[in-house]
Amino acid sequence: MSNLPLVSVICLSYNHERYIKEALESLFRQTYENIEVIIVDDASEDKSSEEIERMISGREVKYIRNEINLGNCRSFNKAFAQSKGCYIIDFALDDVLSPGRIQNQVNLFEHLGESFGVVHSDATIIDEEGSFLCKWSDKHVKIDNGLVFESILKKSFICPPTMMIRRDVLEYLGGYDESLAYEDFDFWVRSSLKFKYFYSPDNLTVKRVVKKSLSTKGDQKGNNKIQASTARVCEKANWLIKNDAEKKALKKRILLEMRHALLVQAYDAVKVYYKILKEMEEVGLRAFFISKLAEIKAPTFLFYKLYKKLS
Repeated sequence: MSNLPLVSVICLSYNHERYIKEALESLFRQTYENIEVIIVDDASEDKSSEEIERMISGREVKYIRNEINLGNCRSFNKAFAQSKGCYIIDFALDDVLSPGRIQNQVNLFEHLGESFGVVHSDATIIDEEGSFLCKWSDKHVKIDNGLVFESILKKSFICPPTMMIRRDVLEYLGGYDESLAYEDFDFWVRSSLKFKYFYSPDNLTVKRVVKKSLSTKGDQKGNNKIQASTARVCEKANWLIKNDAEKKALKKRILLEMRHALLVQAYDAVKVYYKILKEMEEVGLRAFFISKLAEIKAPTFLFYKLYKKLS
């Protein structure tokens, strides 16, 4: 038995056939030795399952093949229930890990101590063909360490595939919220009140931007599931805020998300945001203006310049 902490890498795949070989090779080349690999194919419609089976032949890997598409949150929880690692990585099989990724992050956790629940890092962003787009840090987003609840309400600054999570965090939360279309924002909000976060500037992951991914679909018109999930998380955050600074941060986030929901025609989400602001007693001119546009399902391009003036 190894004395090294066990790291469970939960690999999620949905129609990732083109990228599975590169993704799994990067995992199998890790310099860290004590790794448990659990792969979930979420009822892919391409040949992902065949590619996974080819890549794991002769290896000690747990493989779950969903008969129906369960989505990321349920698929992850299904694998997490079978995992044993002290630390967990949620690894989409269209991304790539640097060879020292796991060793680097385990070292960080062992140095930081048990009050830290999440470590994350910089990343390289590539397109579907593998061409370089930018580094995550090129966005020049301010990144805070420690208890980041207030900061994460203001703006998302974490590159999700770079995270390593202490098992205690996921057990405390009961895994991902399966009622949501995606997991990141909710995980950050619920965990960051109790567990500290730490950012490393090391570039340890390659994140691939895929046109049909959940994050990309969230920017498309009419994708109400993504927007509804974001609004739901903002409702949760409203229950969790404890002071004026957190309230101000949440208001800022809601106005940002409310405008985005209007632009992608997620009118029901706009209603939820407006309801939250009313409960917070923070309805202003911008929120009122957006809510009225959503009520009449207005062609937003006609009003965008007016909104900018109100901003």
